[in-house]
Amino acid sequence: MQTAAGSSVGRLMTGVSRFHNFGLINVVRSERGAAELRKRFPDVRVVATEHPGWTDDVRKAADGRPVSVALDPIGGEMSRSLMELLAPGGKLVSYGMIAEEPLSVHASTLVSKSLTVCGKNIISGWPAESSPERRSSDIATAKQIALTLTEQFDVAATYGLDDLAGAVEHAVRPGKVGTVLIRP
Repeated sequence: MQTAAGSSVGRLMTGVSRFHNFGLINVVRSERGAAELRKRFPDVRVVATEHPGWTDDVRKAADGRPVSVALDPIGGEMSRSLMELLAPGGKLVSYGMIAEEPLSVHASTLVSKSLTVCGKNIISGWPAESSPERRSSDIATAKQIALTLTEQFDVAATYGLDDLAGAVEHAVRPGKVGTVLIRP
């Protein structure tokens, strides 16, 4: 399962999961975002957190299968909810800090289900933690996905280096759709 599934990174992870035939449940904020993601990936299950029973919707989408991994760039309360959905022995991979509140979880949640929580810096951590062979394989897979799923990579705007501040502001703007590119 992954949160922020409608983001560029989320769509890329959906492409990776389909490429490797991993089962995936995408979690997004709104039903509008869920409908958009369903159009893009009709074969992947999507749940919107705007519904009060969204965690039950995730369980239904899992169709009795255990949810063993949750990828989460949000943190805070969302991460706590995801840990409750994880099967015993599951793993929460936190790779972002969108939520302002800290990740708060009672030790009993971790201990009773033997959960693992890990943080990953996907920008600088991957090169330092991966072997040259792994990086080469990852890059080849990413290229193949990018070439076969070009329609998944929306561009929100392109900025020059002279307007880096504008690019950063746009990149973090709520409701932004697509990737903000910076050109020389």
